[in-house]
Amino acid sequence: MDFIAGPPVITYENRAIDFNITGTTIADSSGNFLFATNGVTIINSASDTMLNGTGLSPSTYSSPQWYGDGLRIPQATLILPMPGSTNLYYLFHSTIDTINIPSYAYYFYYSVIDMNLDGGKGVVVAKNQVIQTGLFATGGISGCMHANGRDWWISIHDKLGSELHFFLLTPFGVTYSHSQSIGFRDGLGTYSFSPDGSKFGGYNTVDDFEIFDFDRCSGMLSNYRKVIINDSIVSFGSAFSPNSKYLYGASIRYLYQVDVTSNQPDTTLITVANWDSTWFGNYAATFALPALAPDGKIYITTGSVTSSLHTIEEPDNPGIACNVIQNSVTLPSYNRPTVPNHPNYFLGPLVGSLCDSLVGLNELSLSPIKIQPNPTQGLFQIVYPPQSQNGSMELIDLFGKIIVVEQIPPWSQLKNVDISELSSGIYILKIRWGNNVVYGKVMKE
Repeated sequence: MDFIAGPPVITYENRAIDFNITGTTIADSSGNFLFATNGVTIINSASDTMLNGTGLSPSTYSSPQWYGDGLRIPQATLILPMPGSTNLYYLFHSTIDTINIPSYAYYFYYSVIDMNLDGGKGVVVAKNQVIQTGLFATGGISGCMHANGRDWWISIHDKLGSELHFFLLTPFGVTYSHSQSIGFRDGLGTYSFSPDGSKFGGYNTVDDFEIFDFDRCSGMLSNYRKVIINDSIVSFGSAFSPNSKYLYGASIRYLYQVDVTSNQPDTTLITVANWDSTWFGNYAATFALPALAPDGKIYITTGSVTSSLHTIEEPDNPGIACNVIQNSVTLPSYNRPTVPNHPNYFLGPLVGSLCDSLVGLNELSLSPIKIQPNPTQGLFQIVYPPQSQNGSMELIDLFGKIIVVEQIPPWSQLKNVDISELSSGIYILKIRWGNNVVYGKVMKE
């Protein structure tokens, strides 16, 4: 579905792999298709298997005798551009490692694709790299751009949903950040961050709607809200409206809407559509997985193998004014309930936040202040012009936590700082004299 010219132009191509439920794609900034994956194999722009692009997330479930032709797990893959790179992409992925029910994942993986290789068709240069081991819920991988407009937050659920684990992708690679014990328990479902990055939520088979506020700078969730729905859910999916106000949930026969800006979203719950009983032969065109598209509409797959999609034409509107049209899109071929797992790649920095600036390592917001040496192995100096009053210095990690606080005396023009005991990484330097505040960054090797 090509949205470059406006209304989607839908074409069909025979590719080297099938997509059952798991599916993720990526294009360049001009909309040119780069590669895609079904959770087991990666294909390139030539519709062929990418070099070293087979055998993702090895397990019995991913093997040919099970679902080697494409995993059947919503949000089991996510593709993000490597911050600071024009040719590297990170693929985050998982599978099912316990065939019994309930099913869990033992590993959370990443693989790296270099699009400069194989004549621009790409090569997988690192594959099945384990980020973390544990017992994780299957699927549900979500991503949101960091408040600095460059890095990425990645989240996954633990085995029972009582914890969310967060990872950070920076120009230095991917690292574990933190976990939050929210105190909720969820079933299998799909989750995402709102287009503006201020909310996180989803719809699942146990607790139905779950909604949080999200801090893009610290990566922390808050203000947990739950909306319980009484139906026997079989299929499931969720998507935010373009204005980030509404969250939609698909429950095979019903389509729901809640207002995530309300502290009592249960009072805003409304059924915006009932399945119209359309069948394609023996396959019911019910509601399955929704996805927000570039044209501002939400497209919803059906719960079976059909050749149609439903749409929410005006998802920013409350209630039935959102205008759900069932079987509004005719596809040139049959589709399983597959939609790409796309974050908002164009979110940008959160202007006015602590992390909205990406000044260089030797720059401090156009001020005459210098940091040397930078990068540092632990000891560095802040060199500044003469001041008439005491100042203060704060060193803050990329999660918003203040690590070091020290005074800067007015009688000197040099401040020595020792961060030898801190972990390697990038830290934000905040210096204040009265009402004047400047920011910079220090890299600890």
